[in-house]
Amino acid sequence: MVGRGLDRWRRDWHRWVAFSADRRILTTLVLLIGFTFFGPVASFLLPSAKNPLADSSPTISLVSALLSGTFFLFSIVVTVNTLFVSQQQHPLAQQFGRVQSVVEYRRQLEDVVDTEHVPAEPEALLRLLSGSILERAQRLEDELGAADFELREDLDGYVETLAEETGEMNRGLEDAEDTLDVVLATIDYDHDRQIHDLRAIRVAHGDELDDGTAERIEEMLRLLQYAATAREYFKTLYTRRDLANLSRDLVLTAVPTAAIVAAFMHFLTDLPDSNLLVVAVEAVAFAPFVLVAAYVLRVTLVNSAQRAAGQFVVGDDGGDIEGIPDGD
Repeated sequence: MVGRGLDRWRRDWHRWVAFSADRRILTTLVLLIGFTFFGPVASFLLPSAKNPLADSSPTISLVSALLSGTFFLFSIVVTVNTLFVSQQQHPLAQQFGRVQSVVEYRRQLEDVVDTEHVPAEPEALLRLLSGSILERAQRLEDELGAADFELREDLDGYVETLAEETGEMNRGLEDAEDTLDVVLATIDYDHDRQIHDLRAIRVAHGDELDDGTAERIEEMLRLLQYAATAREYFKTLYTRRDLANLSRDLVLTAVPTAAIVAAFMHFLTDLPDSNLLVVAVEAVAFAPFVLVAAYVLRVTLVNSAQRAAGQFVVGDDGGDIEGIPDGD
């Protein structure tokens, strides 16, 4: 019981640090931990340690390097934002084409799911897609009746895996509040594996499928492709938004950091000999780097955690359904 509770706490803590935590709060927490360890704790454990301002050369070298790095990061942010803004300046016809492609996507999806309107909210749209896919799979399973034993076995395994992934994703979507929550909820929804396995079933048992069954499988494949497109689009939106937030927060952090560090170096000879003061200034100087690391860590983990790989099946979780070959 204690072990399960500890494992759950560890998973929740990892999820909070890697994904859920506000990057500014996480940065502040890391800096406070560093300040506490190298400030009060270090002073208590090493009471006879030499004060950093007694020989200011190492302190000046470190703070100067961090200040130079802050200016370098600032210049990178300006460059990235310039490129980002330039990419948004498309001609009117191209902008219209982008909007028209979204409208066409929604129209085609409405035809497939046989509804007059599909929701615009990301979580509602994904629930509609996953529910429609699972509904057709279960209906297909019920309609097979006394079909070939191997076909029945393969389809049962496929529907079971599909139902597990759909249920897990929908539970995550229920509490989704922003684009990041939507992306995290779809991490384990492996539509590439589902497309591969469904096509493998169609190829292996094509002679045993009537026209109605083949048409239903084709609808499922189309819906899976729509789901894959929607998820990649939402992931792109999240990545762009997170990088925009990084640029904003880095500007708001780098300017005060540069001012504080410059003032520290300018008035160094007039400052009191205090280890806590030096550690505090060094913590402030590290703030832009910790902030960038926090954002980059989340973007990297989000993009690397998803099991789907753009219509290619990768990883070691293939072959879960008996009779269906893996993606190699």
